[in-house]
This record gives sequence, C-alpha cells and structure tokens, in this order.
Amino acid sequence: MMTRAKRKERVRMGGSVVLKMVAHVVDGSLKKEDTIRLPLDEDIFGHDSFTYINWNDFEAVFTIDELSGAVISSYIMYLDSQIKAGKFSNNGISFVNPATISPIDGKPKSKHSEDASRAIVDRLLKRKKRDIILLPYNPGNHWVLAVLDMRKATCYYLDSLRPINFLEQLKQIIDTAMVVYAAQSDTGKVKLNWVNTV
Repeated sequence: MMTRAKRKERVRMGGSVVLKMVAHVVDGSLKKEDTIRLPLDEDIFGHDSFTYINWNDFEAVFTIDELSGAVISSYIMYLDSQIKAGKFSNNGISFVNPATISPIDGKPKSKHSEDASRAIVDRLLKRKKRDIILLPYNPGNHWVLAVLDMRKATCYYLDSLRPINFLEQLKQIIDTAMVVYAAQSDTGKVKLNWVNTV
C-alpha cells in the first residue's frame, strides 16, 4: 500500500530536518478528513476570524503545489506573532485577509469587486496608524501581493508571472477602496501611484 507521503515527491523537503519532522507528524497524526481550526486574532486582519487547515494544506507546502488562502493566512498569523515577539521591526505593518479580497467561485465579478473593496476599506479604517498594508490576492491559481504604503500614496505590485502589467481587477478593487476610504475618513481624495516591482 502506498502511503500519502509517497504519492507525490515532497520537493521542498531537501535536507531540512524540520520539514521532515513536520511531515512525519502530519502523516502520523492528521487524517485526510481532519481539519484544524485556527483562530485569527482581531489585531491581525482587523476583525476576529478563523481559518481551517487540513492535510492537503500541509501537503501543498511540502510538494510545491498551489497554496490555499488558509496556508497564506496561517503564515500571516506566524509573521504577526514574530512581529509582536519583537523578532522583526514592526514598521507599522498590517494585513488584509486574502479570503476577503480574492475571488470566490460562483460570485459575479462585480459583486466580488464591491465586497473586496469594502473589506479593504474596513481594514484601512481599523489599521491603528499602521501605514504599510499587505494585500495577498489570488485571481485564480496564482498568488500576487499588493503592498499599500499610505504615507507615500503608493501601491507596490509584486507578481512573479506577470511582471509587465498590473492585474486590472486588483487595481480596480484597491483604487475603489481608496476612494471610499478617503470619503469615510475625511482624508481627502488620494490618487495612488502604482509601482510594478519586478
């Protein structure tokens, strides 16, 4: 009988003893149908929430498959804990939950864009003077990152597959959010400068 670990080569493992130990623990203690509920502190995304990770999420990390929003949120939770522990300089960083801005199957594009812009506005209003906002976004089978610098009115766009053009849907979502945010916070209209970071 083939074990789950043998179905697909775990290419990230290499010589990493830590990854091999984690894989061993996951294989031994987590059934394929099990899920782990992770509470996400209000301070991370500006609202109390939670995410679920399962064996497939761990396997995606080990085999370089597409990472789910739950994996990205879990990593953001880890980064936030490291910042709070003083291991990284905070520099006023906040995060937007990728589940609130990335498209969901079956939702009309216009409705998704409206909801995503609203989620960004809500986060901006609760950012507690943090001026760098990280917005992980998955338009479908690929993650991109927008980094919004509120002090410089600049949005940096990072995309390993489309280094020439901005993803228009994400640009529209963020630009709309900035217009609504400016109106609700009385900061005055802000036109973002978009920078494609290669």
